[in-house]
Amino acid sequence: MRKVVGWLVVAAAVTGMAAVAHADEPARPDFPVVVPQQAPAPVAAPTPVCCDKPAVNWTFGMSTSYTYDFNSPDSQPLSGVSNEATYASLEQDESFNIDLVQLGASGERGRLSYSAKIDYGDLARVAGDSSDGDIALQTAVISFDFNDGIIGSAGRFDTPIGYEVLEPWGNGNISRSWTWIGQPINHDGIKVDAGVDMLDFGVGVVNRFTVADQDILANDNDDEKGVFVNGGAAISDALNLYVAGLWNEDDDTNHQWLVDGIISGDVAVGDDDSVNYALEAMWRRNDDDNTGTDDVWSVAAYVGFGLGPVSMRLRGEYMDDQGVIIGNNDVWSITATGGVELVDGVEFRVEYRHDDADNDMFLDDSHGDDTIDVIQAQLVWAP
Repeated sequence: MRKVVGWLVVAAAVTGMAAVAHADEPARPDFPVVVPQQAPAPVAAPTPVCCDKPAVNWTFGMSTSYTYDFNSPDSQPLSGVSNEATYASLEQDESFNIDLVQLGASGERGRLSYSAKIDYGDLARVAGDSSDGDIALQTAVISFDFNDGIIGSAGRFDTPIGYEVLEPWGNGNISRSWTWIGQPINHDGIKVDAGVDMLDFGVGVVNRFTVADQDILANDNDDEKGVFVNGGAAISDALNLYVAGLWNEDDDTNHQWLVDGIISGDVAVGDDDSVNYALEAMWRRNDDDNTGTDDVWSVAAYVGFGLGPVSMRLRGEYMDDQGVIIGNNDVWSITATGGVELVDGVEFRVEYRHDDADNDMFLDDSHGDDTIDVIQAQLVWAP
């Protein structure tokens, strides 16, 4: 009899839980990504409708790719940043890769809301602080709406800095720019965002430069903090301005500054077509009491246009580094990515990328080289 009662209790609990969640599929954003940096939510999974309890919006997105590096490296990279930085998965070539599988949840209760994203795959290691590199908690944030366009948030959130994002479905190209390589991905801390008419502002206090920029077993290994500010102006569809800055102190000896600015827009061509563009400039400084001051600056240009289900995205970039990201080196890069939308929210892409540096920073077989050529294919499931 106790077993029967127990099974009835379990069945009732499962039935009640199943009635909690339902989701509406979010609109699919056009390329380029609207700043400030925020990846679009993956496609929402349909769940039963709930009428009398807070809804949970479950989301799902994934990306898989194949990468071929014409240099065919057969040994360890020359430094922490090498051939792998040009790959879709940031890990390996001549292989099929699971770039990212992302499960998200969000909801609200009155003026409070929450959201979280859990990552699995090759890209997860650059977003988390756990010892398991293939699984990461990318974001987990609770927000309070103060009304009048002011929202306060606490937890782990996506960085407001930069144009490209971690999620493949948030970028126009398969690979990522060197500018993105030098930027944070997410932060642990608190922030306040505000919007007035066409203007948006934000300020926050965070643990470090980025979550994964530390001992993977330590969420924050010192008592120092970082501060960021950001602001944007949506002047028109064809012109949007955005700037963000970050200052961080590490172990009382290393001071980091970063400033990033973006001009973007959507220019109409004819009655139904348009060309999307973005121009990004970044400056970063590492001032270490022991090793001295190193600077890096970069500029990147993005252009995207489409005809029906077919699209083309181009990216050109130049970086001048004195030892922050790629050593004492200069590199320029050109990337062309073509895509076709198979069904709504599912795209197949093919990309060619060429990079040329002043000094050897890539591997060609087992020796150094100053150039690299990579072709990649990617299948993305996204809103």
